[in-house]
Amino acid sequence: MVQVVFFDVGQTLIHDDPPVPEVFTRVARRRGHNITVRDVEPCMADVMAYYQSEYMRDGDFWCVHERAVQIWLDMYTMMADFCDIHEDVPGLAQEVYDEYLLPQNWSTYPDVNACLHGLKRRGFRLGVVSNWDASLESLFRKIGLLPYFDDIVASAAVGCRKPTAAIFEIALERMDVKASEAVHVGDLPEADGEGAASVGIRPIIIDRLGRFKDTRFETIPSLTDLVSML
Repeated sequence: MVQVVFFDVGQTLIHDDPPVPEVFTRVARRRGHNITVRDVEPCMADVMAYYQSEYMRDGDFWCVHERAVQIWLDMYTMMADFCDIHEDVPGLAQEVYDEYLLPQNWSTYPDVNACLHGLKRRGFRLGVVSNWDASLESLFRKIGLLPYFDDIVASAAVGCRKPTAAIFEIALERMDVKASEAVHVGDLPEADGEGAASVGIRPIIIDRLGRFKDTRFETIPSLTDLVSML
């Protein structure tokens, strides 16, 4: 019998809104740099490739708050260099990071609130297991999601990350629940599926875009399907 439902955060419950190029442009213009979104957008593939290479090389930056923050600062610095901004770069990068501590730059997916409300109404306890820096609980409070959750486990706050078993074991212990009594919902088969399965938690992959037809894990196209599944 499932008692606890854990959720990933980014691309599962919330997403950046507006997208990074728009936020970067807004901050840069506020600081006196004459650029447009069209100046920023072409570099995003390289910026994301940098993130992926760093994650594959040493994804443990998600285990330390300062290192997790530094990855974002490095990415915003790359964007500044692409846009030929060579002065004020540290201040610009920091201000873009600070923008993403604000609730107005994040949106919940349309299926989130109905799902969380439905699960709570049926008596499930809810938790978060996410690769995120230590600001996550504060962000959840600001965007109004915190009241739904009994516990928030952010990787940088506990010193381990998905897909390692340790972060899921911490979540189980803090919620005082057996793995067989828990479900974990996330958007990445590698981090969420493999990680949860490694400790015996039932993984469910939210696949809004139909990207994971070949995964071995259960998938759902909308979080609203989760309530009836459980």
